[in-house]
Amino acid sequence: MIRIEGLTLTHGDFRLGPIDLRIERGSCHALLGPSGAGKSTLVAALLGLHPLEGGSILRGERPIHTLPVHKRGFGYLPQHLALFPHLSVEANILYGIRARGLDPAPLGGHIDRLIDAASIRPLLARKPDTLSGGERQRVALVRALAPRPDALLLDEPFGALDRPLRRELWELTRFLVETFDTAVVLVTHDLEEAFTLADTISILIDGQIRQSGTKEELFRRPASEAVARYLGIVNIFDARVADGKGRIVEIPALGIRLQSHAPLPDRTPFRVAFRSDGIVCTDHDSAAPNRIEGECRILETLPARRIRFIPTGSRETIEITLPRDAAGCEGGCAVSIPPEEILFLDPEA
Repeated sequence: MIRIEGLTLTHGDFRLGPIDLRIERGSCHALLGPSGAGKSTLVAALLGLHPLEGGSILRGERPIHTLPVHKRGFGYLPQHLALFPHLSVEANILYGIRARGLDPAPLGGHIDRLIDAASIRPLLARKPDTLSGGERQRVALVRALAPRPDALLLDEPFGALDRPLRRELWELTRFLVETFDTAVVLVTHDLEEAFTLADTISILIDGQIRQSGTKEELFRRPASEAVARYLGIVNIFDARVADGKGRIVEIPALGIRLQSHAPLPDRTPFRVAFRSDGIVCTDHDSAAPNRIEGECRILETLPARRIRFIPTGSRETIEITLPRDAAGCEGGCAVSIPPEEILFLDPEA
């Protein structure tokens, strides 16, 4: 287990932290956020490339933030992979072990299992410049895991690959993490990559973790407007409580009132959001909750149907995403926003 407690540092004009994280063995924790958020800076701090101003990094109960890079027990896979072009695949795999002063012999069985799991045995005698992009990725993964690291740090290593190959390597990475019981920190700005590989996710924005949790928690309940927008939620509006029981929310810009599944915030005004794929088209005579009349305009049909919905009498629009073969939602139409799909956001967090 890797623990980060109260980590802070300044790198140039950028300030990171305080950061608190806990990554268990056999699990993957994704650092997700826009470029410049501090994801790679945090990885560099874990590796020992940036000195800490405050806080600590622990392996189990043992502090490791004062140790040199080669004694921290991390495997590292950077975006450019850093394979040595003059060495064979086999020599590349063994390099990290020898650089740590370890004897390769006791690790022979472990390395053989890694090689076979990644299907790279036929490549051992070849040089990296003779390999395809996917083959180099496999070799780099095996090299990073060969010394049996306590944690594997992945700094956007799949960013340059096409989508089908990336998905293939995501599956391999997930398999290796679970099989060889390694804690993983994944740096990415790709939502699909994070939600495919990670067990838990932290959203890092402007050097601070805005929210951490399971994939389900972040997807279903983003805690703030900044997190919601980063996760791709575009339907965000000012709102206020419209009844004494605190279950009816009014959205003035849309000219509508909606029934909420959860109690409304006790502050007013506040912000509400709903995902574009959580809205459903209904018949005009439907009894669906929170049904709204209006007009639908199709924006695009591939890879999904993206629709702009204009509530009757509204000065704002709602974006809806439907499966490509879904019927309805054209011209004059009605939609329903299920009460459980209404999210309440803190605009200041």
